[in-house]
Amino acid sequence: MRSSRIVQLADLLEQEIRHSKLQPGDPYLSTDDAASKLHVSTQAANNALRVLVKRGVIQRRRRIGTYIARLPDETPLSALQRVHLVVHENYLRQEGLLGDGLMLGLQGELPGSQLQFNFTPPHDGHEFANRLIADALRTDGAEGFVLVRAPLAVQRIIASSGLPAVVFGSLQPSVQSLPWIDRDQRQIGGLLGSHLLACGCRQIAALFRAELAPGDFITLDQILAVAGAGGIKPSDFTMRALPADLEAIKHAVLPVLIEGRRPLGLFCRSHLLAEGAMQAGELAGLQPGRDFELVVADVYRKSSDPPPPYAYARSTVDAEQIGHHIGRMLAQQARGEPVAPGHELLPVALELPHV
Repeated sequence: MRSSRIVQLADLLEQEIRHSKLQPGDPYLSTDDAASKLHVSTQAANNALRVLVKRGVIQRRRRIGTYIARLPDETPLSALQRVHLVVHENYLRQEGLLGDGLMLGLQGELPGSQLQFNFTPPHDGHEFANRLIADALRTDGAEGFVLVRAPLAVQRIIASSGLPAVVFGSLQPSVQSLPWIDRDQRQIGGLLGSHLLACGCRQIAALFRAELAPGDFITLDQILAVAGAGGIKPSDFTMRALPADLEAIKHAVLPVLIEGRRPLGLFCRSHLLAEGAMQAGELAGLQPGRDFELVVADVYRKSSDPPPPYAYARSTVDAEQIGHHIGRMLAQQARGEPVAPGHELLPVALELPHV
């Protein structure tokens, strides 16, 4: 288990506040001072300070500055002592988790909770999930879980534990008791499939991750429905499920690009798949926008990142708001309140590349 980078930095600043014996009302570090103390960028330092604001430790006022609001040990605890984010390590490292915004939103709803990552094993998750539950039940404080692309065994075992938990993504069909929040996968398939048709594509190749989740099937069904309504025959539809490895993606997509009809439409589940497809296009001497069109379903980017060179499905709810949604669902369960509704679909919009 380990905390996210933003939470680690915020924890370091809290330790510094304790050791320096600062009192409520005392001035505190500016963003530049915090960046210098932590040896990080000003953006990272600013986000760490924002976590402390969410926790109620400091306040930041325009033209006044930053000052201590209350001592860290006096911060009112939320209903949950710790929240485990259960996620596949490759997914977190290569695709991200909506950046720091998700952490800020969670911390805003659960100011006294520790946020820790727990990485699911590549195979059988039974032992992993049972160990998580046993550890959570041994502690004095209440603990909760956020499950991101968690396999069936993990969802089922945590659901049966009765502990507060929210699935960030699509719920497994056989697990009915967990609240969940996800982008509208049907809308994603419809928007991106329609865009490929509007670009004149008469053949579509869908590239998915090696491990398909329930949301993938919803998206795929909608792409097929849109493609069929647009006159694309089943023989002109190709699907590949590929590992999270750029070389493997590139060489798997290369023959699809070479043999496909022009312009070929490429639906990519993740930006990693899109990057591999773009490299395959370069290798084949093909030009995006002329020889093939590329759209991406899952793009997690910071506001400071340059816009991607392809169309993608953008959530109309930002990462921090999503974190607040998830935190509220966890807090309701921790207080013994029913979560109503038990799920939430987040709308998406089509974001076109900047020309």
